[in-house]
Amino acid sequence: MTNSIFEKNKEDLKKFILDKGEKPYRADQIWRSMYVDLYDNFNDISTIPCKLKKSLKNELEFSPLKLVVKKKSKDKSTDKYLWRLHDNKLIETVLMRYDEDGHRRKRRTVCISSQVGCALDCKFCATGQQGFSRQLTIGEIVSQVVKVKKELLKEDPKIIKDQNNLNIVFMGMGEPLANYSRVIESIKILNDQKGLNIGARNITVSTVGLLPRIQELAEEKIQVNLAVSIHAPDNKTRSETVPINKKYPLEDLIETCKDYISKTNRKIFFEYVLLSGQNDSEEHANKLGKLLRPLLCHLNLIPVNPTFKSNFERSGSENIDKFRKIISNFGVPSTIRMEKGIDINAGCGQLKSEFIHLED
Repeated sequence: MTNSIFEKNKEDLKKFILDKGEKPYRADQIWRSMYVDLYDNFNDISTIPCKLKKSLKNELEFSPLKLVVKKKSKDKSTDKYLWRLHDNKLIETVLMRYDEDGHRRKRRTVCISSQVGCALDCKFCATGQQGFSRQLTIGEIVSQVVKVKKELLKEDPKIIKDQNNLNIVFMGMGEPLANYSRVIESIKILNDQKGLNIGARNITVSTVGLLPRIQELAEEKIQVNLAVSIHAPDNKTRSETVPINKKYPLEDLIETCKDYISKTNRKIFFEYVLLSGQNDSEEHANKLGKLLRPLLCHLNLIPVNPTFKSNFERSGSENIDKFRKIISNFGVPSTIRMEKGIDINAGCGQLKSEFIHLED
């Protein structure tokens, strides 16, 4: 566990301050300096006494992330960050910029990681190909947002002043629901009105389908969005690329999703990575339409980002359009995911894979 101040929630920070013999309001001042002022170190905090500042510096680190590489796409719409953690492990964060398009306002989306690697081994995913190292801590998760938001404020403060323009998606490296308690605690910090103040409805948690955790999430008093990586409309096809399907088959996943919608009255976003010749036929589209038709949902169709260790290729644009048309015949709303950062390996785990490959 990293010894960063970002590991502490509000109550932990208050207790830490009280144990120092300081007044409780000092915790609020420090919290503000971390999440509103977005300071880089303890020295920048001018509102607390020198004695407390010295104590903080002696006992705690500040940010648990150190930047290794930052890449910007040619069209300047996407930045990708590779961070080094205290134990030399590497994780990624992606910033995507979306301009006003007639349907949605100008916005920014930060895609964050929740694990170092991933144990679920989805066959087209660069992160899955790296295997699992460990869970990220609360501080390592939250600090990704803090670091990127600080840069965004310098770049375009008008956008970020309106919190509805900033979205956070747990779709980076790792399976968020496999790090459940820390992801939930991180969301509470991101959502805190006296801190980062990111609305729960601007936060999306992605899962490949850990059914017990989806059921748990349905009981949480946080109105985050749920995205389910479905990737195939039948067990045979899904098990070929998503091994967890053997433990939690598709029919159980769909029933769990129905229960989630019933309990939360919130739509589910289904993610479907299109793999040429694997899951993109007309038959697959018809099966998927039938499967999703009864659900309150939205389908995101995603052309695959090819990886070093995968032979999967992206479906052609004509095939994708045909697939989407079939889906729409079933009344299932869908979007073809806008491609961002292809030239900088912005897909999950790809920059880390490239970096390790170059080091080797």
